[in-house]
Amino acid sequence: MRCERCNGLMVGEEICDLQGTNGDLCVDSFRCLLCGNVVDTMILENRQRSIDAGGSAMWTSPRMPRLVAV
Repeated sequence: MRCERCNGLMVGEEICDLQGTNGDLCVDSFRCLLCGNVVDTMILENRQRSIDAGGSAMWTSPRMPRLVAV
């Protein structure tokens, strides 16, 4: 899997909520080894919901000429 931001390598990681503020204590996710971008199922669902609602989930960066997901 490649990172959407920097095209770096994404590795699987388990993120745990040690304070227990969320109902799920641990979730599976992916983290980029280069930039630290984290993606899990909730992030992907929220991005899709934003796109479905008509919001723009893409922007251009002056440092990165290609489109970057936010």
